[in-house]
Amino acid sequence: MMELIVLALIAGFVFFKLFSVLGKQTGAPPPVFREDHAAEDGPRPVHVSTTDEDQSPLEDEMVGDLQKIAQKDPNFSQREFVTGAKAAYEMIVKAFSEGDHDTLQSLLTPDVYRDYEAAIKARESDGTEPFELMRLKSANLEGGELKGSMAEVGVVFEAELSDGEKVMKTKELWTFERDTDSRDPNWRLSDVSAA
Repeated sequence: MMELIVLALIAGFVFFKLFSVLGKQTGAPPPVFREDHAAEDGPRPVHVSTTDEDQSPLEDEMVGDLQKIAQKDPNFSQREFVTGAKAAYEMIVKAFSEGDHDTLQSLLTPDVYRDYEAAIKARESDGTEPFELMRLKSANLEGGELKGSMAEVGVVFEAELSDGEKVMKTKELWTFERDTDSRDPNWRLSDVSAA
């Protein structure tokens, strides 16, 4: 009987701890990187800090550019953007590896999608094994720019990919874009280059 009481107390403590962590989750969700979500009602607080937990201090010019994007798009937040960009990176690499055209089309601009589609076809015709994401080592904001209503934000990703035989380290600059005048809240990958 005493064992049951002790187990019940332990279970109660675990549930209390879970609720205290999960039940107090606050803040806005990360930026949307999927096609199927509608814009949320009401603005969220603007937050553009000069540092991030994964980041080195940002230069004043970069902060100014990011602040311009945040002023144009009240839902933009540096920290949440990086969180969403990490998720997008993992989804895009996985979709590319699996040849998932639907997911890629929802996350990429038309130009980038055509490049990825051509690479998938070439890989399939050659019989080459696709690289899969082993580990995303880091994601750091590289900067942002507002061209009229079009916001562009760059993120440098360092990752390890594997084709089952060898591991390849990559460091790439991915640029995401979004029309801030559009009701569509989605950010899409618009460019990939070596960093």
